[in-house]
Amino acid sequence: MEYLIIIEKTATGYSGYAPDLPGCVATGFTTDEVRSLMREGIQFHIEGLRLGGFTVPPPSSEAVFFSVSDTGEIQGEVVAETLYDIKSFAARAGVSPSTVRVYAHRYHIGRKMGRGWVFTEKDLSRVPAWA
Repeated sequence: MEYLIIIEKTATGYSGYAPDLPGCVATGFTTDEVRSLMREGIQFHIEGLRLGGFTVPPPSSEAVFFSVSDTGEIQGEVVAETLYDIKSFAARAGVSPSTVRVYAHRYHIGRKMGRGWVFTEKDLSRVPAWA
């Protein structure tokens, strides 16, 4: 499961929250501190839900960046996505990295960046055997 966290600048530092886990929040002086506290907070929050017999809500939030002109007109949008290197993607798919290389060519998934490959969640769903 991958939960989105939002980190915002405040008057005294930064705050973060997880939209899919109501009440899971953290504050800190730096974004690194907030990320670290959110990591701990999400683990603690989920543990508390399970111990209390509550259902852990599945992640459902997405992040989208809108490109806005000086006049306020939307010029485009980009969905924020998680990128996986070939080893991480192979582990997520339950196959070997060499199989991922074959599937990258066969199913036209992933994209070559520099000397390596990067993959997304959408790539995982585009291969029928993995879906």
